[in-house]
Amino acid sequence: MLKRSWVVGVGLASMLLGMLLVFQFRTETNVKTYLPQFKTVSELGIKWSRMQTDLNKKEEELQRLRQQLKDYNRDAELKSLRMAAGVTALRGPGVEITLTDVTRPLRSYEDPNLFIVHYDQLELLVNELWAAGAEAVAINGVRLVAQTGFSCAGTTILVGNKKLAPPYVIRAIGDPQTLKAALTIPGGYLESQILPFELGITIKQENSLYLPPYKGSSVFTYAEEVPEEIEEMFTGEEEEGDEREGENGILLEGEPVVEGEEL
Repeated sequence: MLKRSWVVGVGLASMLLGMLLVFQFRTETNVKTYLPQFKTVSELGIKWSRMQTDLNKKEEELQRLRQQLKDYNRDAELKSLRMAAGVTALRGPGVEITLTDVTRPLRSYEDPNLFIVHYDQLELLVNELWAAGAEAVAINGVRLVAQTGFSCAGTTILVGNKKLAPPYVIRAIGDPQTLKAALTIPGGYLESQILPFELGITIKQENSLYLPPYKGSSVFTYAEEVPEEIEEMFTGEEEEGDEREGENGILLEGEPVVEGEEL
């Protein structure tokens, strides 16, 4: 009986030891499956350090976003958007430009159309002001916004749907010196569009200019806002369209042209 009890005890101990070895083997296998393999402890330390750095950056970004949300001022943003849309009157420093037709009597052989202000000359002037950093522009009291276009009907210049007559007074809010320098730079607008046609122009720097608000229509009949959730879908379609154009043989920007190849 004693010998049999000893055998049973050893058998149970062996069985328990075998089960422990199996559990340990399975645990090590799972750890190796879900954790990256590192040859040395130093590699594991480097990996941990990088992950900790990334975590710190994410926490800093989270704090920054929370601060932005805390400091967000709805009224200030709405005011800024209304100013950008041109629907509010503005005041500030800038330049006042007066553009007139030729004042001297024309000779019999001179074409009168060459000595009057045309709509494209006004358009170029405004573009120069925008490029020089103008924040707001008005012509003869007509505020210019994104929808404003220049055209003509005979000798009458149209800004949007407003008819203008000379003299044309352009007021632009911005840095006065920069705006004036952009117009008077050698070879620039003044020398190319004004002096050859003997048009009259005066440029005055002002400390305070008043610009009225835009009073035209802002109704969008055909355009509609794209929801954010489907905006990415449209972006993806445009990229696929560009790829298809390249496959169909249309020359894409940046592709070399082979000499003698027909396009």
